Amino acid sequence: MSPPLPSVSVVIPTYRRVAGLAGVVAAIGADRHVSEIVVVDGCRDGSYELLKELAETDPRVRPVWQENCGDAAARQTGVEYASEEVVLFLDDDVLAGPGLAEAHARVHAGRDGLVLVGYMPVDRPAVRRAGDFSTLLYADEYERMCARYERDPSSILSQLWMGNLSLRRSDALRIGFVGPRLLRYHGDQEFGLRCRRAGLVGRFDRALLAIHAHRRDLETFAGQAWLRGADRRDLLEAFPDLLSPAELFDPLPPVARAAVGLASAPLLHRLAVPVLRGAVAGAGRVRAWSAETALARLLRQVELRRGYHGRR
Repeated sequence: MSPPLPSVSVVIPTYRRVAGLAGVVAAIGADRHVSEIVVVDGCRDGSYELLKELAETDPRVRPVWQENCGDAAARQTGVEYASEEVVLFLDDDVLAGPGLAEAHARVHAGRDGLVLVGYMPVDRPAVRRAGDFSTLLYADEYERMCARYERDPSSILSQLWMGNLSLRRSDALRIGFVGPRLLRYHGDQEFGLRCRRAGLVGRFDRALLAIHAHRRDLETFAGQAWLRGADRRDLLEAFPDLLSPAELFDPLPPVARAAVGLASAPLLHRLAVPVLRGAVAGAGRVRAWSAETALARLLRQVELRRGYHGRR
């Protein structure tokens, strides 16, 4: 006899995503196995008012206001408000596929100590436009990570991405999302590393499908790269037994590596970074897509290294 399906709460932290929020809630709300949808909002862009309207037509929607303190704090608040056995965490730009919550519940049935990661391929633009490099680079990086999960399941918790993830509420509360260090980009990975230390097991399943509507402009792309570098330094200090410096940066050809090192150097980066940003934007304007992508990759590596070394 099959074990009963655990009940599921959905937690969605949101910030500055009012345009797509109703669609995100509707997609997961179509799954009747969802008992409640806890949306933690911290932005005065009209999204909280929208959520209250959605709650009037679907009582499972539970808007929770919290001043913006980052994803980790929002997830912690969400899991504390949640009441069901399993909590499914979705990012606010991730559209759940049909039956996503029920499918997560089926994997958890009869199992404890599991961190279950679903598949969320990026919605790639049908026609490339200037600035799409960010989405395309992210999509490629994500697919490489999924391939790594399948090749080496032990990497799931060490390199965790949380846009479509579930675990037992009791485990989430025991471990907590707010760690000893404030990370502004790699909070997912830090949580995964603490899950690994606590003895939980990661599992990746492509059948747990959602679509990621990823969009980032050049300013956000560069800023997030700097934050990634700073967070990677902190992660290496906090988890030297689980991470190595070799995992911190993308492999580059020797010439590109030398260029990145030079552009990241003190004083020189003040000239190199604006030039690289301008070159990325210029390549996009003239539809030189290969150049736009290559220059964006260089810019990302320069900002990663600047962040890692604490250089503004």
